[in-house]
Amino acid sequence: MTTMRKLTLDEILGIVYLQLTGIGFLGNLTLLILNSFNFLTAHTVRPKNVLIIQLAFTNAMVLLFRGIPTITRLWKVKCVLGRTGIKIITYMQTLTRGLSLNSTCLLSVFQAITISPNNSLWAQVKIKAQKSIIRFTVLCWIFHLIINKVLFLRHDGPKNSTFSKDGCSTGYETLDVYNNNHIKFQNIIFVNDTFFAGLMTDSSLHMVLILYRHKRNVNHIHSKSTSTKVSPETRATKAILLLVATFVLFNTFSPICIFHMWYFKSINMWMIHTSALLSLCYPTVSPFILVSINKQISNPCGC
Repeated sequence: MTTMRKLTLDEILGIVYLQLTGIGFLGNLTLLILNSFNFLTAHTVRPKNVLIIQLAFTNAMVLLFRGIPTITRLWKVKCVLGRTGIKIITYMQTLTRGLSLNSTCLLSVFQAITISPNNSLWAQVKIKAQKSIIRFTVLCWIFHLIINKVLFLRHDGPKNSTFSKDGCSTGYETLDVYNNNHIKFQNIIFVNDTFFAGLMTDSSLHMVLILYRHKRNVNHIHSKSTSTKVSPETRATKAILLLVATFVLFNTFSPICIFHMWYFKSINMWMIHTSALLSLCYPTVSPFILVSINKQISNPCGC
C-alpha cells in the first residue's frame, strides 16, 4: 500500500493562489459580461456602469498577470519566457494594479459627487462628471500606459534572482534591495499610489459625512412611518465604501513590506508571500461587493 506524499509549503501556497485566481477571475468575468450587456443595451450611458466595467476588467487582469506567474513559480514550472517576456509581464503587473487603484478611486469620487446635495458646490460638477466619465476612463488608461512605459524603459531588473532555476522572476521576485534605480522606480509608484489612495479616502469620508447627515435629517420621518426602506443610491454608496475599505485593508501591507526589506537590505520570503497573497484578495472579493451596485445599475431608478 503506497503512502501519500505530503504537500510542500510551496505546493500548498500554489493551491491557495490558484483558488483565489480562479474564483476572482470568474467573478470579475461575470461582472464584466453583465455590465457590458447593460451598457450596450441601455438607451443612455450610466457612468457607474462604465466604471465597473473598467474595474472588473483591470481586476481580472491583475489576477491573471500576478496569480498565474506566482503559481508556476511555486510549483517550479520551468520558465519559457525570455528577458523581454518577463519584463512585459512585470510591466503588466504594475499597469493593471495602478489601473485597479485608479478605477476604484474614480468610482469612489464619482459616487461622492453623485450623492452630494443639489444645493452644494458639487451640483454643477455632477452633470459634467456624468457626461465626461468615458473621457476620464480613457485619460486614466493613457496616463498609466505612458508613465509605466517610461519607467520600465529606464528600469532594469536585478541581475541575480532568487528563483533563477525554477519559475519566471516577475513581480516581487524582481526586488533588488541594492539597486538605487529600482528604489527610485518603486518610490515613484508609491507616490502615485499615495495620491490616488488619498483622493479615494477623502471622497469616502465625504460620503460617510453625507450619509450621516441624511440619516440624521430623516430620523423623524422614519419614526412616524412604518417604512424604513433604504434608497438604492444609499445601498450603492455603502457598497462602494465597503469596496474602498477592502482595497485599503488588503493593500496596506505591501508598501510596508517593501520598505522593510529595503531598510534591512534583506529578502523575507514570508513577507513576500503574505504581501502577494493579500494583493490578490481585493480583486477576488471586489466583484462580489460590486454585485449589489450592479443591481442598482439595472434599476431604472438608479443613477
